[in-house]
Amino acid sequence: MDPLTLLLADSRFPSGAYAHSLGLEQAVADGLTDVPAFIRARQRLVAEADARFAVEARRAAAGVASGRELALAPLTRLETEWAARCPSPALRASARRLGAQLLRSAAVAFGARRTATPAAVAARHTAGAPPFAAAAIAAYRAASRLTPRPIALGVVAAVAGVSDEDTVLLALYDDAATVASAALKLLPLDPAVTVGWLADLAPAMDAAARRIACDRGPLPAPAAIAIELAAPTHVEQRERLSAS
Repeated sequence: MDPLTLLLADSRFPSGAYAHSLGLEQAVADGLTDVPAFIRARQRLVAEADARFAVEARRAAAGVASGRELALAPLTRLETEWAARCPSPALRASARRLGAQLLRSAAVAFGARRTATPAAVAARHTAGAPPFAAAAIAAYRAASRLTPRPIALGVVAAVAGVSDEDTVLLALYDDAATVASAALKLLPLDPAVTVGWLADLAPAMDAAARRIACDRGPLPAPAAIAIELAAPTHVEQRERLSAS
């Protein structure tokens, strides 16, 4: 795993995820106490599908790593496919806010004077292509204001030169870590305990990353019905701590 992948996985990267609980806050309000079970359910019903969309977006945008222009049409189709699988307006809105924040931060972090991997640098030098990172992300941001986080992550991964498998792992880890971090705000927990949840989940995430990265079949369409039904209730809460 290269340093840019680690940067994207770092909770200090300003992606906006710190403001979200991904459904945990409402679940706790409704009586949930088994947070690890909630994280595992999200992995199976939400995160794995989002990871597949992320890797498909990375593939659609892969040409930018060698200085080619970003192809917008395949990404727009992926956005439409993702939205069709997310029936909750509240969840779509939160995912799009996260996507917009990720793209904004990546445009700054991977600016025109910064580079991706050494291989990508060599490819651009050989082709005589101009610096691409900020321009590619800016073009995508201008073309789409409805980019959900999974698609945005795929585009950023392509710009940063992240592999398919690492893109999947980033999506899975980000989902689990966001919920685990939110749990500390909602429940009296030792931070080391929540880190332990992620450590316990690591083998399953690693296996899922290998499987999803090799999947070339139809896009998945799981249903996290309880999370979808709870989302509008959470949005109406006046004293909520998190955006989702």
